[in-house]
Amino acid sequence: MLVYQYICWLFLYSVIGWVYETILCSVTERKWVNRGFLNGPYCPIYGFGAVLCVLLLDKTHNPIVLFYLGMVTACSLEYFTSWLMEKLFMARWWDYSSHKYNLNGRISLAGALVFGTFSVLLVRFAHPWVIHQTELLSDQVVMISALLITFVFLVDCTVTVLTILGLNKKLQLADLKIQITEFKLQISEIKEVISRLSLQEKRLLRAFPKLKSVIYDDALQLIKEDLSDKLRKTKEQLKKYRQS
Repeated sequence: MLVYQYICWLFLYSVIGWVYETILCSVTERKWVNRGFLNGPYCPIYGFGAVLCVLLLDKTHNPIVLFYLGMVTACSLEYFTSWLMEKLFMARWWDYSSHKYNLNGRISLAGALVFGTFSVLLVRFAHPWVIHQTELLSDQVVMISALLITFVFLVDCTVTVLTILGLNKKLQLADLKIQITEFKLQISEIKEVISRLSLQEKRLLRAFPKLKSVIYDDALQLIKEDLSDKLRKTKEQLKKYRQS
């Protein structure tokens, strides 16, 4: 039963992480950003980070020690996740190179301080309350919820991975067209590739504005620029329509 509880907690903290990321990115970008690697309203890295902190630091009572250990734990997970996703999907999904005091663009001091603070709040205040609320539920409710969460995660992961593989193929095609023309870009051909992007692929590009492809970055940046231009023109047309 404890395993089912941890699955439910992972989901809860993943949703909270998605809310935090979405608000932060939307404010930074000054537009709505449906943040998240997966399609649903959750960021699993936050869920895994929270559960990891609870497992490792639950007996740590000194808030200062808890702050630093939480910071190290969360940053280690973020660095490893960034490295693993780059190896699996040939892309950098976030990049802190422009931030002061970053490590290979994968983690930054500002993020570390936030994660350290979150760790203290989580272990000392939030999670004890979550445990109490979970204990109020019957074993059957917890088990069924955990199984449903696992099913949703697996389906979402499968859809997302297939989307990324399809996007990489289209980036390869666009990159090949650039090479064939010896970098004299054929705009119509690139736009043809863009027109075939699925809604899932476009969502990923919008969710990760700093996404970089390890192999096909030239093509990726061109596609992102064209999508941004289309969005800008759509907003201008909508503004003119409202004023008329």
